[in-house]
Amino acid sequence: MNDHVKKLLQGAYDLHVHSAPDTRPRSVNDFELAERFKKAGFKGFAIKAHFTPTADRAFLTKLHYPELTIVGGVVLNATIGGINPIAVETSARLGGKFVWFPTVNAKHDYNRLKNNVPVMVDMEIQLEKKGMKPFEITIFDNEGKLIPEVHHIIDIVNKYNLIMVTAHLSHEEAFALIREGKKRGVKKMLVAHVDWKGTFYSVEEQKEFVKLGAMLEHSYATTSVPFEELCVQMKEVGSEHFMITSDLGIVTMPPGNNTGFFIKGDAPYPDDGMALYVEILLKNGFSDQEIRKMIVENPEFLLH
Repeated sequence: MNDHVKKLLQGAYDLHVHSAPDTRPRSVNDFELAERFKKAGFKGFAIKAHFTPTADRAFLTKLHYPELTIVGGVVLNATIGGINPIAVETSARLGGKFVWFPTVNAKHDYNRLKNNVPVMVDMEIQLEKKGMKPFEITIFDNEGKLIPEVHHIIDIVNKYNLIMVTAHLSHEEAFALIREGKKRGVKKMLVAHVDWKGTFYSVEEQKEFVKLGAMLEHSYATTSVPFEELCVQMKEVGSEHFMITSDLGIVTMPPGNNTGFFIKGDAPYPDDGMALYVEILLKNGFSDQEIRKMIVENPEFLLH
């Protein structure tokens, strides 16, 4: 990492990190992660876990690193009851900032993961073999309308000024959620993984989300196309609408051509992944100001 990149990372945030404890191996635990970010000059990070709430972990970690902004939230997967308003309310009362809609248990993405990245849903696969029904969560009812629980969750999002994230929802679900969020006055909406195989959005779709008031996320770990192509897209959509995260904490990237991960082999630490993304942005013609917008200003907007 050169001095220019180090300077750009001062005060940056990574609002999408998977650290231990978790149900699968992670490269760092919460305290180790905080120590790395502190030494690298970051301002803060968000702890995300697919199967457990993280607001309490963020609270305890911040006690040891009060100079950092450390937040958590809840992912609406099967382990917390799916589209579960009481889980969102509980997370918010504990200081959680993020509400991630279903990720690995999203009906849209679950079967793809079972077939191509089974390590991400190994618990569910084992239970299904014993007779459990598939772990497929949707925000739609049988008529394709948003279920009532979504409206209750949006009320809670507004009550606590939370960050509402589309996660691994289908395109139809994500647009329905963001449109309803705009209608109901949600101030902080994030479209996750606009660059990943399971949720890839065209430039036109990205522009539509921006019109609806949503921010767009690019993550180092989960890009499924060359970074040069993503940079072209970002310039067309407008780099000011993006937030860069690492989505790291994984030890080794899942092998195979159909996993949806462009990066292969051993995974970098989250802070190193952020540095690598900054280097990519610089090489592709983004200015210091544009990069700081994506790694400092936009995350700060979401958090405050």
